Amino acid sequence: MRRLQQTITSSSFPLKRRSLCPPTVHFAHRTTTAGLYEMHQRPEPHFSPHRSSPPPYLRYSSSSAAPLKSRLPSDFLSILQRNHPNLKISLNKYELDSHGRGESHHPVSPPDAVLYPSSVEEIQDILRLCCREVYREGDGDVPTVEIVSVIPYGAGTSLEGHLSFLLPQDDSVVRNNDIVEIPSSLFESNSGDSQLWENEKKRVRIKRKGGISIDMSNFQSIGELTPGDGFIKVGAGVTRNSLNDALRHTGMQFMIDPGADATLGGMTACGASGTAAVKYQTMRENVLGLTAVLPPQTIASASNDAGIGLKKPRAVTCGSNALKNSAGYNLPGLFVGSEGTLGVITDVTVKIYPVPSHVIAASCTFEDLHTAAEAVTTIRVLGIPVSRIELLDKMSIRAFNQSVKNEELKPMDEKATLFFEFAGHSESSVMADLSAARAVCVDDFEGSNFVSATDETTRSKVWAARHRLYYSSIALRGGGDDDGNGATSQSTIVTDVCVPFSSFADIVSATAEDLRDMGVFGTVFGHCGDGNYHAILPLRSDDTEEYKDKVFKVIELMTERAISVGGSVTGEHGVGYGKKKFLEQMYGAAGVSLMQTIKTSIDPWCIMNPGKIVDVDLGLGAIK
Repeated sequence: MRRLQQTITSSSFPLKRRSLCPPTVHFAHRTTTAGLYEMHQRPEPHFSPHRSSPPPYLRYSSSSAAPLKSRLPSDFLSILQRNHPNLKISLNKYELDSHGRGESHHPVSPPDAVLYPSSVEEIQDILRLCCREVYREGDGDVPTVEIVSVIPYGAGTSLEGHLSFLLPQDDSVVRNNDIVEIPSSLFESNSGDSQLWENEKKRVRIKRKGGISIDMSNFQSIGELTPGDGFIKVGAGVTRNSLNDALRHTGMQFMIDPGADATLGGMTACGASGTAAVKYQTMRENVLGLTAVLPPQTIASASNDAGIGLKKPRAVTCGSNALKNSAGYNLPGLFVGSEGTLGVITDVTVKIYPVPSHVIAASCTFEDLHTAAEAVTTIRVLGIPVSRIELLDKMSIRAFNQSVKNEELKPMDEKATLFFEFAGHSESSVMADLSAARAVCVDDFEGSNFVSATDETTRSKVWAARHRLYYSSIALRGGGDDDGNGATSQSTIVTDVCVPFSSFADIVSATAEDLRDMGVFGTVFGHCGDGNYHAILPLRSDDTEEYKDKVFKVIELMTERAISVGGSVTGEHGVGYGKKKFLEQMYGAAGVSLMQTIKTSIDPWCIMNPGKIVDVDLGLGAIK
């Protein structure tokens, strides 16, 4: 019998010394007759503005949701359930699929199980079990070290293949199923200590045994808010909208806005930013501290009573609650942008800011993209304060105009357009900022149609083209067409780079020219206040291979130009495996080698999100 128990708890908003916790939903587990696996019912999903339809697991009937054949060790899930009876585990096919893809064109590569831990201790035991010495029938007298890959999961809004389960590509030292010699000191004894036999080595067979997704949705705590401090500690599963809802009556807000309602843990892991970065910077500058569970350094023994290993992986709390900290290495910075390759982030302490009392939105059109971009550079060089400044090319405006037919929104001139937001605590200062920006746009760069608005409804209309850009770009390539060949959110590539201001106008214009010259449809836009710009490249199912090659050539040229002027291959999306091949061009072989050293020092068995950012050998850190 299906048994489902739902408990909803919430707390009212306090000013100080109480937990700010939004409503959470907890589900009891349903087990099979063997009592091993829970077919977990996921709470209402976090819908992203990047998603054009409900997630896969909401689109299929339950009759076809049979568990897939697992690649995990045969006793992996049963050991976890025995030691943690309340740990939620899902083998539902559509939950597996949804946890094996982000909001991107990259193909689905699902995990073998989705785990929903509720505590640091559960995560420690999960990771401990992911690197274990066992004796399996048919292996002879050589024990096997079974390694299970792990990818932490937030809201599934990443764009560069971060959630796809991949094996390390560089296996020149240790190949899967090879027999190797490993120092005995790396094996845990039954007492939980490492086996410290000097100069002794042990012959083992290395086997990769599938992968698991660790869903962080149960980490929903929102901590104490002390007025005047300007920070708050939150669980990794809290989304930015949930945090701001909880903070709504305090006059403070978390200001990093990547567009999607991502989790704070995911935003930290990917080094996210967004439209407000021109004023509030990125997650790198806004994370004061965090807690992360590190992967195991030693190999667990399967012969102890728990079968899970006695030496728990470390949980590291780093950073401080001070707004300045020069004590030692920047450990929080090591995990910001690590994309789940170094550990599982469980909580973060982030900066929050006073909500401005006066906000003005504005837009201005220009004859060409290069001129609009030059206006941005001038505004930034002059130091005119802006809260947001976005650039859309004329194809973006054309997509918007197609999307507003039969609506009260008015079409815009199909020209490159800048969108502004000015915000502050003094009406006169905000108006002065607006006037200064208008003078640059209209007087210095011959911009036209400069409009502004102060009330929220009209501000939203001024920015409508920017807000609708993603979906309108897809629609312009047949999104929603009856023939079924049109572009979708899962067939659309969104890529980004970031360049110095001195090169911004030339680089962004070159990408628009590439699209035109190659006959590739795409829209170019940017969070141009910090030199970050994007291309949206929708693909149809009937596109030829030649056309797809041109699309990827556009991305290659865009990325290589950014590198050539000292820019970054990604300003906010992260590397994943989509941008991994460009890292050596950006940092050089020595830079990539240093990243590999950091990776193998913290994660010697390459358990954490293998194949992302850099390639490393399976067990390379331990064998060296």
